[in-house]
Amino acid sequence: MLRGPGAVPALVATAMVLLLGALSGCSAGSPQPTAPSPAPPTPIARLNTAQLDLHRIPFCDLVPGTAVIDALGQRATSRDSWGMGDPASFLPGRGDRVQELGCRFGAGSSAAAAWVFASPVQPGFARNVVADSASRNGCREEPAATFGKPSELQDCRLAGGVVRVRHAGLFGQTWLTCQVSAALPVADVTRRADAWCVQVANVLNSNH
Repeated sequence: MLRGPGAVPALVATAMVLLLGALSGCSAGSPQPTAPSPAPPTPIARLNTAQLDLHRIPFCDLVPGTAVIDALGQRATSRDSWGMGDPASFLPGRGDRVQELGCRFGAGSSAAAAWVFASPVQPGFARNVVADSASRNGCREEPAATFGKPSELQDCRLAGGVVRVRHAGLFGQTWLTCQVSAALPVADVTRRADAWCVQVANVLNSNH
């Protein structure tokens, strides 16, 4: 069939509309680029403790908020901190003063805490601390990756079905203790404690 002189422009216009529609459809359906997810913390088994140089400083304000949330499973509803020479209200006796720098975050029955001895610690004293911890009722020492030298990993069964997992170890002359407690299976509390202790060690490390 013969077409008039206006037929060709009409066909061209129709083709352009179809082409633009196809391109628009492809653009709408294409996946949008997303920001990369933050890298997870180094597993505690791969923490290079030999290269860590931990400061004995007030560090609690430096701990990422996400690390606290991960350790507790929710946002903290309470926070306590202490420094060298503060009254040790949580210790027996009168007139006791803490020899540590640390803090504790809480939410319900869950808690995450960490502290360092304010004074330099020698290996002999650290070994005595590990030996004393091993004799606590309701607690047991567990084999684990080295977290300092010497080091300890301890889990305790507390009242109300709460489990507490604690890592402690000597890094140079800095003795670091960190722990998480929650009314959860020991494997879950262990995972939280591992990640929490890595985060605290990274905050104190002057080499990163």
